[in-house]
Amino acid sequence: MKRQGLLSATGILLLGLVVLMTLHEWDDSLPGQDEAVLTAPAILAQDITAKAYSEQDGQLQYHLTARDLTQYDHNPLTEMHEPELEMANDKGTWTIVGQEGVVRDNGDLIVFTGDVKASNPQQKITLDTQELRFHTDSNVATTPGEVNMEFESGKTRAGALEANLDKGILTLQQGVESEFDAPAS
Repeated sequence: MKRQGLLSATGILLLGLVVLMTLHEWDDSLPGQDEAVLTAPAILAQDITAKAYSEQDGQLQYHLTARDLTQYDHNPLTEMHEPELEMANDKGTWTIVGQEGVVRDNGDLIVFTGDVKASNPQQKITLDTQELRFHTDSNVATTPGEVNMEFESGKTRAGALEANLDKGILTLQQGVESEFDAPAS
């Protein structure tokens, strides 16, 4: 009787060892699917909202919403559809809206693409462009391409823009054209 118990225990132990060895050698992906594993999203979310706070004083830095979001594990990239960002300071509230958006550099850069619109109702400024880059660490917005701006008393077109949203300084470059309504005398 002791021999049969010993043989059963030995058989179970060997079976367990074989299973462990098999599991250790087993690869999660099927042959030829390595690229699919690397490009598969880690997170898919709908109707997202995110808030970022300043490390210095804990004040709300910006509020970001999007229709949906896709985040990847193997690529530090987050893609968004219909992103909208609101950033408020003593110069007013800026709202930036795009058809698509990408978050890069650990959240330090948000790139809006498509029909991008930005506005500040307090300063009565609106702008249209195809790409706008918002640097969250410095609250600076840039456009690498053409931008059209409208003010209360005119409009401006430029090949590129850099806007320090905290200081209220706009720098326009590359073929700047402006039209202003002259005040009546």
